[in-house]
Amino acid sequence: MSSDKLNTKESSDRLEDIAKEILNLQLMFWILRHRNKVDDPFDLTESEYAVLAHLAKTEVCTIGELQKLLAVRPAQMSRIIRSLENKEKSSLIKCEINPTDKRKVNVQATDSGKKAYTECMKLRLAANLKLLEHLEESEQKELKKVLSAYRRIMSAEMSGD
Repeated sequence: MSSDKLNTKESSDRLEDIAKEILNLQLMFWILRHRNKVDDPFDLTESEYAVLAHLAKTEVCTIGELQKLLAVRPAQMSRIIRSLENKEKSSLIKCEINPTDKRKVNVQATDSGKKAYTECMKLRLAANLKLLEHLEESEQKELKKVLSAYRRIMSAEMSGD
């Protein structure tokens, strides 16, 4: 086997190993988050958290924009919206007809929704910090560098670049 083919195969195998590791980590994050669900007073799903996180950055957006962001079908988006409107304690979002295009519905986080997002974000950050504390300083620096590069790639993919 030529050196180029060997390098291509090694690179492909290495990338597959990394991709598998990312999938394993995603599953482990999910499991740990659900194990610690007792700490989440708002009982947010990943999709609900994503909606509140987006609204925290944009203030107001349409249901269609949220649907496109999450890449979900209309029926699933409707369930997410209904769930956020009907949480136990209070509505976490407010929906209103778009004043310039009556076919669209604007969504924004209520004060309760902003509080829910902030508290859930703090809980998730604390859980991550608890795990990261076990890394050596050099590992922390290396991980930060790799995650920044991966974030750049993911951001470009999300924006369609």
